[in-house]
Amino acid sequence: MAKSIFYLISIFLIMASLSPSSHGLKILGYEIGRVMIEGVLICSTNGTANPVSNATVFLTCGGSILGYLAEATTDLYGAFTIVLNIIQTLLFDPSFCGIRTNLPNGGCGVEFPDDVVYATLSLVGIGRTNNILTAFYRAVPFS
Repeated sequence: MAKSIFYLISIFLIMASLSPSSHGLKILGYEIGRVMIEGVLICSTNGTANPVSNATVFLTCGGSILGYLAEATTDLYGAFTIVLNIIQTLLFDPSFCGIRTNLPNGGCGVEFPDDVVYATLSLVGIGRTNNILTAFYRAVPFS
């Protein structure tokens, strides 16, 4: 069973990588080759904003067969950066993607359902880095 799922995912990724560029991510008429997402995970306890360090954040997209598209770990200040490769960029749709993380049980002094919080993505801009058009997103505050 696990082998057949692996083959199915492999075929899907190969098909996605061979698809014409017209099926890639387009923003404002630009063909995007890379996506970069930045954010900060902060937990407010007793009115004080404390960074959540060493937490894993996931880029999840609606209907993803993989569960998540990419992941990163927050640094000492709660900051994280996710950079998508070309195949991940082809699978990325900002309308259906967001950032998810699991908080330590009651670690923020507030109970969230299943201790999971989500953040939506906001386009900051488009730039050229190393001859690749990159879309820069920011994760809006978690809720």
